[in-house]
Amino acid sequence: MTDPRHARYYAFVWPLFWPWLWLNLRRLEAWQEETGRTVLLRIDRFGNIYITAMADAPNPQRYQYTAPVIPAWERPVRWSDLPENLVAGVVPLAKCCAAAVTQAKAVTISGTPPVAPDTS
Repeated sequence: MTDPRHARYYAFVWPLFWPWLWLNLRRLEAWQEETGRTVLLRIDRFGNIYITAMADAPNPQRYQYTAPVIPAWERPVRWSDLPENLVAGVVPLAKCCAAAVTQAKAVTISGTPPVAPDTS
């Protein structure tokens, strides 16, 4: 009948009011499963539950990721504090460095490419 997580509540409430506490805890758990909210609660000796604080309602669109339309290396000004007058020198440098890394084809003794390029 009792959940071990709620043992401390039952230890605090007088045994005569345990059925009332059980009913209130069942109602609270059902409401929490329905809404997805967590609460900070206070219980008196009679098994009454008082909600002291309540968490915000979960936002269903909170964890969705949308990729940017423009890659970061094409317009670094959008993703950094770099002034626009310095972008002209940075973008060609970034493209030439990225091309050298992506076009590098190193082969080890076993014939498979290494995980990282050899920089020794």
